[in-house]
Amino acid sequence: MDFSLSALNIPVFVVLIVYAIYILFYVLYSLFNLFHLMKYGVEGVQLFLIVIVFTGGTILLVAGSIFWLLSFDWTVAIPLNQILRAYNNDILPISEF
Repeated sequence: MDFSLSALNIPVFVVLIVYAIYILFYVLYSLFNLFHLMKYGVEGVQLFLIVIVFTGGTILLVAGSIFWLLSFDWTVAIPLNQILRAYNNDILPISEF
């Protein structure tokens, strides 16, 4: 059996893995920020308003991006030869040893 680089496919759902890692770090960073707002922020209506606006905006952005991503077919695979066909040796030359 011969190995052919053009016969390889990259599943599109790999992009979702990168997105999930980004969302995980965003949520952890947001919780870190909310903790510091609650602990070191000046107590009052302003702090409550800032926390509500920040949390609401985060929920809207994350939910909106998830609903937008649900409309795509993530089971499709991209053949590697389509990616390699766009490669131009003048842009990024490969040196032969």
